Amino acid sequence: MNIQQPVPSCILLQISDELDAAESEAILFLCRDNSSKTNVRDLLEDINDYSSPIPFGLAEVLYVIKRFDLLKKYLHTSKATVENLLKSRSSIPFSYRSLMVGISEQLEESDLESLIFLLKDHMRSGGKLKNKTFLTLVTELEKMNLIHPGKLDLLEQSFQNIRRIDLKNKIIKFKQQQTAPPPRYTNAFGVPRSNQRVLHVPVRPGKAIHFHKDSLPVQETGGFDQQTEAERYVVRKETMGFCLIIDCVGNDASLLENTFKSLRFTVRTDRYCNVEHLESILKDVANMEQHKNHDIFVCIIISRGTSNSIFCIDSCSLGFSLDRIKHIFTGKSCPDLLGKPKLFFVQNYIAQEDEDLDKMIEADGPTSACAHSPKIPVEADIFWSHCKVAERYLHQSPSLPSLYFTYLSQLLNDVEKRKQMHLLDIHTELNRIICHRQEGCNIYQQHTLTKKLFFYPC
Repeated sequence: MNIQQPVPSCILLQISDELDAAESEAILFLCRDNSSKTNVRDLLEDINDYSSPIPFGLAEVLYVIKRFDLLKKYLHTSKATVENLLKSRSSIPFSYRSLMVGISEQLEESDLESLIFLLKDHMRSGGKLKNKTFLTLVTELEKMNLIHPGKLDLLEQSFQNIRRIDLKNKIIKFKQQQTAPPPRYTNAFGVPRSNQRVLHVPVRPGKAIHFHKDSLPVQETGGFDQQTEAERYVVRKETMGFCLIIDCVGNDASLLENTFKSLRFTVRTDRYCNVEHLESILKDVANMEQHKNHDIFVCIIISRGTSNSIFCIDSCSLGFSLDRIKHIFTGKSCPDLLGKPKLFFVQNYIAQEDEDLDKMIEADGPTSACAHSPKIPVEADIFWSHCKVAERYLHQSPSLPSLYFTYLSQLLNDVEKRKQMHLLDIHTELNRIICHRQEGCNIYQQHTLTKKLFFYPC
């Protein structure tokens, strides 16, 4: 696709339909200096129009809101291509607004509440915002000329006060990068068209630049701190992921529901299913269209079984193969999960009396193997954690949650750990705890993750 050619209206419609409310708000905020439009579909038309006053294109917008899947799907380009073009960009307002959008993704709800409380005396509304979001807060402060690209001390001090030093450092870094004094900055709409529009730079005949389809993974993490974020999976606060919980024992579902809902996952829970119903559930979930809107898929299963299968609630059954579970959610079987991290956590109570748990081999890493455990599919972006324990331990505490999921939930509920530790580090800590707390418990891990996965928006 030639970057000087606007995309068809039907493509704009499809793009707008795939945006959630937070992403739409971010696009409106990005264009606030150049457009008074309040409908994101109308605004996308303006961005797509070469004659409009908006000095950047669709690719930059999709990059900033981290919809790299839409870049590839509709503009046939990659995050890396747009990132290279943005390196030459000198627009302070665009960089500033991109920074604010990035910060909004990293704020916890409690952080936002604290910010509004701290800044309420500075605002005409007294902190009573129509839409309680960080971008709404920034917009109100801009209207009162309390912040702009050259005036960020108030925001910097506020992040210091709520102990978000990481966000304070982002503000400091932005200020340091602005080597030249910022121009006079106003929130006007009739701004003359900038000659700095990166994706629509006039070129000589025969020298037009084209976007080409490539083989880069869609789920590359964007952002301006490239050394840190290029190695991370994309995780957005509002669309963290989808979590499927299948509890055939009945002790862990409530705990896990609360944990993943607090992480902003959409959660589906099924209890006490038989093998036939299990397969139906898995296929229904694999075929859901909403996977395209989520960044992580989590499947949690608690059941009696063998090392290689689960029985669900069936007493006389060959069981359901654990390998089949993973294959149902491969990229080939479920295209909307292609390139996204797919996590499986299995708590298996080994029901066979002659099962020799002591001889089970714990495997760790993407290349290890275990004779007692199912094989990992030859596909990237899969994480498999399988906790096996003798059924007698379940009989000893028939109504208590498993130690495996109790401590996993504790680790995931710790905000500081989620910020600092990626999934493999969290799992290592979980394994260490379980080894000290429960004899005869074996945790088997394999993965083909290609990046670091944090349960925290980047």
